[in-house]
Amino acid sequence: MSEADGMDEAVDGAMRTGLMVAARIGEQLARMREEEQRNIAAAEEQRARQLQERFDAQRAAARAQLAPTARDDWWDKATPDMIEQAHQTATAWKAYDPEAARAAEHIREQVKARYGIDVNNTGADEASVSAALTRAQQARTEAENEKAKAAAARTDEVVAGAAVAGANRQDTAAQNAQDEPAYDSSERRQQLAESLEGKGDREAVNSRLLADKHQGVPATGAVAQKPSLAKTSKVTKQGGKGKTLERGGLER
Repeated sequence: MSEADGMDEAVDGAMRTGLMVAARIGEQLARMREEEQRNIAAAEEQRARQLQERFDAQRAAARAQLAPTARDDWWDKATPDMIEQAHQTATAWKAYDPEAARAAEHIREQVKARYGIDVNNTGADEASVSAALTRAQQARTEAENEKAKAAAARTDEVVAGAAVAGANRQDTAAQNAQDEPAYDSSERRQQLAESLEGKGDREAVNSRLLADKHQGVPATGAVAQKPSLAKTSKVTKQGGKGKTLERGGLER
């Protein structure tokens, strides 16, 4: 046997094994699809709608992946890995989507015609299939774990960003509070006195400032009533006779 023949046999054996592994994984995924359908049927209306939307999105992604397998130019360039992945997807969805079922049949025909392998009975060594299946499952688990870690990291970033933004807002508010004089302070009262200078009755202004000082609250809250003005002196009405003067200009 030539070296080329040995290489061809190795490639053929690897492909048979790969197709069998793809079929096994596809069957596992098909059982997951079945479980998803049962969950949708048993869920309440809103939850069922959410699950159905996710199922439909997964099915649409599978259709997009399988669509190229209908073209001859895809098969002319397809690697064993590409064929195995397509076979896995078609096996997973053929019971739940007519397009996937047609793709599965087309894949079976093309693999038989081009490589002489029956995807339903590859003739692969079972030990090789088992070992390859274990490696594939481990790789899949690692990929899912990495995806979960990435999602958790994104969540941590969002939480940290919100915490930093909140701290910044608190710092800004504290700084603004420091920049403004305290309400019950000599500085603020001086500002109030200056603003009232020359406005209105002096005694009314003093009353407002005094109330503001003692109450330690805004003058509008401290002064429930307007300060009373000073009482005006009573004017004594002179009698009709008034004061009389004697003839020499002297008061009697």
